[in-house]
Amino acid sequence: MNKNILHTVKGVAGCLLMASLAAGCAQEDIDTAPSGGGGMSASSYVSLSFASQQSTLTRSNPTGGEQGDGDETGQDYENEIKSAVAFFYQGSGTDGVNSSGTTPIMAVATFNVGSPTEPGNGIDRTYTTTPQQVDLDDGTYNVLVVANPGADWWTGQSLTLADVRNHIQTTAWTASESGYSDFVMTSAADATLTLNSNPESDPAKATVNVERMAARLDYKAEASYTCTDPAYTGATVEITGAALVNNLTAGSYMLKRVASTVDGVPTYLGNETPDAGVQTNYVLDPWTAVKTSDNNSFTIGGEVKTAEDLYGEWFGNLSQDPNYWADYVQPGIEVSDGAETWQRIGYTLENTTAAEEAGKRYSTGVVFKAKFHPQGVANYTDGETFFAYGTKIYASMEDMMAGFYGSKFDDLDNITSCATWGDVKQFITSTLLTNDPSGYNKYLEGLAEGKDDSETVANASSLTWGNYMLNECGYSKDENGKVVLDQNGKVTRIALQPYGTRTYEDATCYYTWWVRHSNDNDDTKKGIMEYAIVRNNIYKLTVNSVYSLGGEVPEEESLIVDVYVNDWLLLDNETLPM
Repeated sequence: MNKNILHTVKGVAGCLLMASLAAGCAQEDIDTAPSGGGGMSASSYVSLSFASQQSTLTRSNPTGGEQGDGDETGQDYENEIKSAVAFFYQGSGTDGVNSSGTTPIMAVATFNVGSPTEPGNGIDRTYTTTPQQVDLDDGTYNVLVVANPGADWWTGQSLTLADVRNHIQTTAWTASESGYSDFVMTSAADATLTLNSNPESDPAKATVNVERMAARLDYKAEASYTCTDPAYTGATVEITGAALVNNLTAGSYMLKRVASTVDGVPTYLGNETPDAGVQTNYVLDPWTAVKTSDNNSFTIGGEVKTAEDLYGEWFGNLSQDPNYWADYVQPGIEVSDGAETWQRIGYTLENTTAAEEAGKRYSTGVVFKAKFHPQGVANYTDGETFFAYGTKIYASMEDMMAGFYGSKFDDLDNITSCATWGDVKQFITSTLLTNDPSGYNKYLEGLAEGKDDSETVANASSLTWGNYMLNECGYSKDENGKVVLDQNGKVTRIALQPYGTRTYEDATCYYTWWVRHSNDNDDTKKGIMEYAIVRNNIYKLTVNSVYSLGGEVPEEESLIVDVYVNDWLLLDNETLPM
């Protein structure tokens, strides 16, 4: 697989591509003389070519290992290279990038590139730098390249090969109001260059394959799905948006590394290996080995932080406010893979765990936002807020209370005739249900606790169910009979949730899908790299069906999704069940 290409997962996926190198040619002084060269007595001009396939192989369902199952053309902004830096060293024999970490970096140089050449097949693209003078003795050198490297971290120090391999890059793209740009790309395979006092007119040349450090996730959904849960007969669902959770942002190793175990000796720029289509080794991010269920101490940027600090949106600390999720989960940006149109969800860094640690604490997921359209609900207007208790849906809290209390719901107004707290206690036991879905009984019990039975109630009219719902739950109806939520600083959903009542504001619900990288075809266990994100892959998610009503906020409710992981190139589609 050409490492300049991203993998895609159908269902949800993302894709990044090469960018065009910016101006600014310079060589950094490295306090290390060339090995075997006798000092800096020579120099050569160098020109590098960056070969980046603009398509990515896709993984089917998805299959394990390095090779994908399909191609996808990248977006122009993902392909553009504006700047590049090259690290020159002399590795040991054929070990190249896997030579000893103490191997010195002998020169560092930055390059300009011109416009890319297009072979006409719509897939391959090559960027070639203008010649740059590099002060190295004649001989053969290994070259590692970072395109669009961002902040200069290499200047003014004596670097080793380990310094480059272990550098944690915290910025892999730039996001602004105008969109995404400056995708960081790094060497995808060893490259060598032979210098022979080359003049500017005939520079030494090398072709370097690069791959993006980021992964992209896309989704595609039908206009509407029929809910197949018999508890919601006739209901339909529309997917209206998607967003990432557990999207790793803390950083990524500069160079990809693989190992047989999460704490094993890594192979740099190694391949993911399959056995009969099932992945057998791990791609490692900087924290893979320490992502365990009992650990909440992670060294990030030299400081000890928590698991939450690894991610942009951590599922382990989800907001319980549906208004937050309504803003966070957006429709996405339309992108084309050359054949179909998808909605881009966003980009994320590599994120992997040991197989047994995969799950909602660390694995990257996609939260889908949806409109739920129930059928046969009394007094309900489609698209408006509704409430649910168990599998029963109600148009309002008044309707729910009437469903629980029947005609006795009107008796709740008798609270206004209570003169003493003894009367209130009698009212609670004689009138209110222990499973009151609004929590009204719990509220009055709390007020009455510790009160003497003979103590006078100062203002019994303030204790009505309607006042309780407005002041304690932020709920009421307006003059037109429409439900109003979140008043008086209260989030209605949070207030009612302890009593088993679910609040679906504007008929909105959420489904969560954990992104698959490699399917082991065994639902009884978690496989190696089954739930993971790897650089230079596009994860494309196709929502196939929706079974039931989702959560008021993201929870464990799922859907049926096809996921295709494409290697920038893309990976194949995988189906997601919701």
